Parts: sequence; structure tokens; C-alpha cells
Amino acid sequence: METTLDRISSTEGRLKVTLTEADYKPEVDKKIKQYSKTAQVKGFRPGMVPKEYIQKLHGKSILVDEVINMVSKTVNDYITNNKLRVVGDPLPDNEAAKNIDWDNQKEFSFEYEIGTASDFSVDLSAIPAIKTYDIDPSEDKINEAIEDVRKRFGKDTEAEEVEKEDMIFGILKQESTEFDVKDASIPTGRVSDDAFHIFKGLEKGSSVKFDIQSIFSNTKDLGFATGKTEEEAAALSGEFELTVEKISRSTLSEIDQELFDKALGEGKATNEAEFRAEISKVIKENYARESDYLLDFEVEKTLLDNIHIELPNEFLKKWLFNINEGKFTVEDIEKDFDAFAKGLRMDLIRNEVSAKNDVKLEYTDIVDEVKAEMRNYFGAYSYEGLEDMIDQMARKTLKENKDNAVRRYTDRAYGKKIREFLKANITIEKQNIQVDEFNKIAETVYA
Repeated sequence: METTLDRISSTEGRLKVTLTEADYKPEVDKKIKQYSKTAQVKGFRPGMVPKEYIQKLHGKSILVDEVINMVSKTVNDYITNNKLRVVGDPLPDNEAAKNIDWDNQKEFSFEYEIGTASDFSVDLSAIPAIKTYDIDPSEDKINEAIEDVRKRFGKDTEAEEVEKEDMIFGILKQESTEFDVKDASIPTGRVSDDAFHIFKGLEKGSSVKFDIQSIFSNTKDLGFATGKTEEEAAALSGEFELTVEKISRSTLSEIDQELFDKALGEGKATNEAEFRAEISKVIKENYARESDYLLDFEVEKTLLDNIHIELPNEFLKKWLFNINEGKFTVEDIEKDFDAFAKGLRMDLIRNEVSAKNDVKLEYTDIVDEVKAEMRNYFGAYSYEGLEDMIDQMARKTLKENKDNAVRRYTDRAYGKKIREFLKANITIEKQNIQVDEFNKIAETVYA
């Protein structure tokens, strides 16, 4: 057996595997002998079928299977033993394979196109420092958050006439189509500014007519008002009449102990100063997550900007077209290729970091990933024994492995572990900034 790699460029080559009869014949003979002992053939007793008869019936198919399996293993072993950074899968030369004469040939040669990433190294100590942000909410942001909390826990009262932000309940009709919704609800806060004058000052029992498509800026709001799907709401047209049955107005909750307990949980704050401090802490925690997302993004961007990896672009485009079997056109692949190549380079960097630093994933890391998702589902809800229940549910999820759960959570846990390793080994500079300044930075980065 002979295996050779002919380099066409630093990222592409042709791998050739040649098998002689001495390479495959022992395995073929062994398979034929096994068939003769197990084959059920009419006219022969079990285990007594002559090898010559098996050769005549199945010899060619056995030969093909053994040669293909041997070549496939040889290709994989060559890639592993020579530590080739193969990207995509080797593409066989199918035209050459069609010309093989399996009845008469004794020697077989197979050729594959292969694509590899160029050589690169990852020196995290040489990566430029990356900024991360400790975000302090301004007084205006704290006031806005408190206003939102007061609205959320406010009390609904019935109003005499419509003002902005009121909810109008009533009957919505269109005589020409016999359209009739007895529980229509118009959130005036969502009504477009140009249309609010239609509803302003309406009282209980009054009616008003309007063009149905003129009151909201989107079909989602219209669907909510009419109790229809967005598609159904989009199809509505013409003049409708609304008869007001009730006007509901939400008044802001008082800043008192009842609000503190509802918004934060009992005992978290006993006065307005403590309440503001807790709200500030919540805002800060929320933005800390945003800052961490931004840091992950910046780490990847900085690694990609500072580690040059050349890819076999044309080979990869051809491979993507072949493996998708017509699901995507050449134009589709071309359009999305830059994003694919960027992800592939990042995967290569992660794998290099993992191998070089012996970053290992433990089973508990995978379990923790499932548990984190479940905790997010339960949110702030808590009771005695919840953690034990979450742990049992997480392990059951992995054991059942529905929808390939193990692979999904393993990939997530691996990505998280590598991200944490990278952030621990790259120079990170922390900077204190205000929320508005952070938002401007984030807009620039994600643009």
C-alpha cells in the first residue's frame, strides 16, 4: 500500500492511495470464508457452502466493500498521523473511480482533493489588550426603571374619557362584511400619533368610525386589538366602527413597602433609598451580562484580527455545494461564505487553544449547562428542593438524549469553557462608564 500527498498549494492537495492485491486479498479471503460458514443457500447444508460458490455469487461485492473500507481508513489514518489541519472532507475523484475494472484489475488507485488550513500558532500573551466595561447606571436610568416598575405594579381604574396610554374596550364592527368583535381592545399607547385624535376624549357608550389600517403602525398591534392573527389583521380593510364599553387607566403604584416587596421580594428594601440602591444593582447586573456578551464578541474579533489563517476557499465552496446536495445554489454559498469562513477560523483557533493547553470538558460541565438553562426557565421562582429537582431533570435530559441533547449541550459547554479560558489568559482592561456611553460603544461594535 502506498499513500502520497501532492501539494498544489499551502492549503490544497491531492491525496493518492494505491492498494495492491497483497493489501486487500487476505481480508477478502477472510470475508468469503466467513460467508461460506454463515450463508443460507438452497441445496447446501448450513456451513457447508463452498468458498468457490460464494466467490462466484458475492466475490465482487466483497472485494469492493473491503477495498473502499481499507482506502477510507488509510485516508483517515494518514490525516491523523501527519497532523493535517483538514477542513471540510476529502473529495474523492469520482470520475477516476468510474473507470475501475473490478473484474480484472489487481491494483487500485484512488485520489482525493483535500483542503487544509495554513499553519498558525496561538500565543495568547501576544494578543493586544481588550477592554471590558463596568457600567454605572445614571440617575436618569434609575428613575426610568423605577417608573417602569411603578407602571408594572400600578392599579387599573375605570376612566370617564380617553387619554393617552388608556386601554379602550368595546365592540368593533364593519357592517359591509358583518365583521363583529365584541371584546376588541385598543391600547391607545400603541396607536400612531396621527390617529390618536380619533379616540381622544371618547366616553363610555360613544362610537367612532375610522379606517382600520390607519390606527396602528404594524399588524401585530392590530391583531392584538381585534383578536386576530397578524395575517388576518393585515387582510382587514375599510371603515370600521368602535363602540366604547369601558376605559381602563393604569395609575402608577405608590413608592411604598408594598411596591418594594412586589418588585424585589419581601425584605429586600424598607425605604426609598434602599429601593433605589436595589434597582441600581439590578440594572448593573443586567448590563454586566451585556458587557460580558460584548467582551466575548471582542475576544473573538481580536483573535481573528491577530491570528492569520489561510483557508482553501474554492475547495470549501465546492465541498459545501456537494454535501448540501442541491439545497443551496453556488450563489447562496458565495453570499454566506465569509461568515462560514470566519466561524471556521474561530473553530480552528479554539481547537488549537484546547489542544495546546489541555482544556478538558468534564461531564459535570455539560450537566451544569443544562441546569443553567433550566434555572433560566424557572426565573426568580424558588422553593425548597428546587435545585435537587433541576439536577435530576438535567441528568434525565442527557440520559434520554432527545433531539441530540447530549451533542447540543456538549457543544455549548465546550464553547463556554474555551471562552472562559481565553478571557482568563488574555489581558483584559476594565473601564468604568455610564450606560449611555456603553450603548454607543455596543452599537458601533455590532454594526
